[in-house]
Amino acid sequence: MTNAKLDTGETIEVLGTCKTNTTPDSQHTAKVEYHHLWSYAQQAALIAVSEKNSMDGSYRLIADPERRAKRIAGHYAALYFKSAEKSNNKIQLRWPALAAFVVKDIVEAYRFAREDVLQREWKDVASAARNSSMADISSLMITDTSPYQHAIRTYAALAKGNLWLFMDIYPWLWFFLEYGINPDATLNHKRLDACLPQRNWQTFQQESKTAIEELPYGPNWMGRLSARLQGDIVYKKAGENFNVNTSWSPDDGYGQHTVAASQAHLYCRAHVKEWDNGYRTPLSRYWGKFQEAYYIMESEHTELGRMAGDKGSIGTVVALRDFKMTEAVKKTYEYLITEFVTKSAEEKLIMQKKELVAIAEQEQINVLQPLIYSDRFLKQTMDTNHRFSRLTNGWISPKFKVIYSSSATNNDADLEAVFDAPKNTLDQLTGTTRSLPNQQDRMQFVAQIAEKFNSLMKNRLPYMEGELKKIAHWVNT
Repeated sequence: MTNAKLDTGETIEVLGTCKTNTTPDSQHTAKVEYHHLWSYAQQAALIAVSEKNSMDGSYRLIADPERRAKRIAGHYAALYFKSAEKSNNKIQLRWPALAAFVVKDIVEAYRFAREDVLQREWKDVASAARNSSMADISSLMITDTSPYQHAIRTYAALAKGNLWLFMDIYPWLWFFLEYGINPDATLNHKRLDACLPQRNWQTFQQESKTAIEELPYGPNWMGRLSARLQGDIVYKKAGENFNVNTSWSPDDGYGQHTVAASQAHLYCRAHVKEWDNGYRTPLSRYWGKFQEAYYIMESEHTELGRMAGDKGSIGTVVALRDFKMTEAVKKTYEYLITEFVTKSAEEKLIMQKKELVAIAEQEQINVLQPLIYSDRFLKQTMDTNHRFSRLTNGWISPKFKVIYSSSATNNDADLEAVFDAPKNTLDQLTGTTRSLPNQQDRMQFVAQIAEKFNSLMKNRLPYMEGELKKIAHWVNT
């Protein structure tokens, strides 16, 4: 984006340029078509997770998935309030409010992966068991994968799913509020009836199209990631510490290996920022606290290399980014229109609940299932985590749950929904566990989450909206 000055001296952003009418003393009516409007809707999603460069006025994607997640949670929460304001309380989007709480918990999942696994700071017996011998041995025995690789796999999957889900769903809802509702808070039926089939990445304004094409986890980005892994000078240089002849010692060279590893870890921590540029997982700013940085970098190369070579997964991103209308999106618009025109408060509530279910279908089945949950390696990781979590009541691995609070922690059972919670001690020890990546198991959990959410919105609305307002402040994180 470039800047231009008006005669008034004000500076505005120029989103693109085109030829104007060149015939003197004539008039030309510019026609704004639906693909232009969808380009603007997509730009709204891109800008939400970007920062404006003060030098050239252009927007650059926030590289840190953790900051992006906070922005996304904030914008979901803001949509909830904006829908009521823009429509003069004729509609109130429900799914974004629930999604704000869910993404807030993703922020906590990032923190856990970094601080409780990758940092490996063993301060007490509980954290030692979780991050040392017990977790290590269990992970290796069951999956042949280190805890570091499990953590990076989860971290990357969350980053991928969270970003692309936002790119898909946020413009659908933003468009309805921005272009489906007139300035006088009436509904633009004609526009809403015609707009849905017109959203297509192929017809976006070029800048929007290119921005989507270059997003993380798409084919172009994955190609660059693969090249960076192959040319990682920090990883190669740190590994040279192990290229020494081991002399005989009573401990069979273990002491020398420990020294070499220590030097490799130190080198990685000191130089990791030299080879990052937004491709490290997590970003290099966090690596200063990773005590076993070289081993983590080793796991990073293994896991990201696997992802970069997964043509099927990359193809899923290519298919998703067309952003074509689905039956779930169509139903969402129908429910929102019905909610808008009905005068009955009871009927409005019914439509809000249906809207939540319809967008959840788009979220879970049309986007996240093919995008991340179909990955058998991620399923292996999540199933292992859940097995230990269920068996130890969250002691070794955290529970899969949604907390209806702006806080990452919670002591009130009424403010959370837990996946596959055991019914009793016997069930905890011997019961069959469900799998979150399994579509049927996950949709049952989504129904549980929605039921609890709807109950809280009915019985504790001031509390829920207070927490959502706190999350909404994250839009500028």
